[in-house]
Amino acid sequence: MLVKRPHNRADWIGALICMVIGVMISLEAYRLQAYAQYMFAGDHTLPAILGFFFVMLGGVLLVQSYPGKAQAAPPRQTFAPGYEGTRVLYAWLSLLLYAWLIGVLGYLLATALASVVFFMLIGSYRWYVAVFYSLLLTGAMYTVFVLWLQLPFPGGVLW
Repeated sequence: MLVKRPHNRADWIGALICMVIGVMISLEAYRLQAYAQYMFAGDHTLPAILGFFFVMLGGVLLVQSYPGKAQAAPPRQTFAPGYEGTRVLYAWLSLLLYAWLIGVLGYLLATALASVVFFMLIGSYRWYVAVFYSLLLTGAMYTVFVLWLQLPFPGGVLW
């Protein structure tokens, strides 16, 4: 669904910056392609993909925020009013606690606990949904990094 937000100058400027960065990344990919042995594999592939996505997503944002007909500006909202301010504070405190828990519990247990807190705090999920998503996230990260890439996670004092 395309959401039109006319006269959103910050998004419009951000879209232009994103597209310019995408073009610069694409030019670097083109320069690196000269050193590649294969057309679709080499040092140029990731910058080419990133440049493409930067340009495309910047274009989508540009279309959404393009200045259209003049309309009344929506009322301004203050940053993190009321309850939201405490949620932001709890999120920062949870990050600090997570950094400490990695050393004590190890990466897997600390990540599982912290993701439950963040799913409940930021996503406003119920506890059983947050636990399910947390286990899914932690299991996926374990599968990718430990089993497939064979990169060990930091262990803690307890585990």
